[in-house]
Amino acid sequence: MNYKKILCMCLSGVGDALTFSPFIEELKKAKPEILIDVLVMFRASESIYENHPAVNKVFYSDFVNQSAFKSFSDVIKLRRNKYDAVVAALPANRWEYNVIQQMIGGRSIGHQYTHYNKINLNFLKRDWVMEDESIHVVENNLNLLKFFGVPYPENPPGLSIKLSDENIAAAEKWQALNTEANRIKIGFHPGTALFKNHINKRWEPEKFAKLAVKLVEELNAEVLVFGGHEEKELKDRICSAAGIPEHVKPVEGTNLRESAALIQKCKVMVSNDSALLHLSAAVQTPVAAIFAYTSPYFEYPWQVKHKIIRKDLPCSPCFFHSPKAAKCYAGKDFECVKSITIEEVFEAVIELL
Repeated sequence: MNYKKILCMCLSGVGDALTFSPFIEELKKAKPEILIDVLVMFRASESIYENHPAVNKVFYSDFVNQSAFKSFSDVIKLRRNKYDAVVAALPANRWEYNVIQQMIGGRSIGHQYTHYNKINLNFLKRDWVMEDESIHVVENNLNLLKFFGVPYPENPPGLSIKLSDENIAAAEKWQALNTEANRIKIGFHPGTALFKNHINKRWEPEKFAKLAVKLVEELNAEVLVFGGHEEKELKDRICSAAGIPEHVKPVEGTNLRESAALIQKCKVMVSNDSALLHLSAAVQTPVAAIFAYTSPYFEYPWQVKHKIIRKDLPCSPCFFHSPKAAKCYAGKDFECVKSITIEEVFEAVIELL
């Protein structure tokens, strides 16, 4: 089929929007004549594709919080664009996503899933490949290129976010006002998304605080604690517990793109399995990645120097892409993340430095 205009649905979080960017870049490189629009349902995801040269237009719809009537109206507006195809970025293992994809119209392209597949209506897709849990989510998304007559790339690209001069200038201004030039900068992201019970994949704030003190004292480091506005209390708790506000401080007053520019200036990012893990990879900052019950093979920092810190328990990984919330099936109160020590993360940072 000769595709002229397609819509890419990146309806999951920021990290998932980032891990779909290699697909968009490869498709546009191989088929520059195709007009590519993107649909997101988080403002932060919208900013990922802001001014992206491969993307024509980004549409935002708050399907989670707005009324059903408003969601229906947004979908009908998109349908009027008469897309040749609608591509669902992995993970999209929800029946709601499949219904939206079908309502927009055009040839539906995406994945079938290993878990909870039929109940989430994935059989509605016209063209699909099977999710492969042994390879990275980026590789799973790149497997969709074949439906556009594009071969799997010999050298897959990294994650992509296009920072403006204004984003970089804002980060430099923040750094000049809040940090000391003679100290190496190490970033922390102690948060995670809260949906699907993912608060349980957070390494304890007290351990982040003790690690910060150790990095300051032994490496002459300065620790910048990142996170969204909803994570302010968590950031403040870590900085307060560290007790050295001149060297362990929260990053405030920056948007996602400015934070990305600031992360780019860090020597290492210490992060839970979260959006900022992937944002760090996108700006090529090495990542000490703390994993709990999710799969490091599926979600590791793509094409950037990194160290995975996790416990190889018989029950882990136990979380799969579906609407089902995270739960400790072993009955050990998420030992997979709680048993990770400060020394283990510290050593990972040292190796990356």
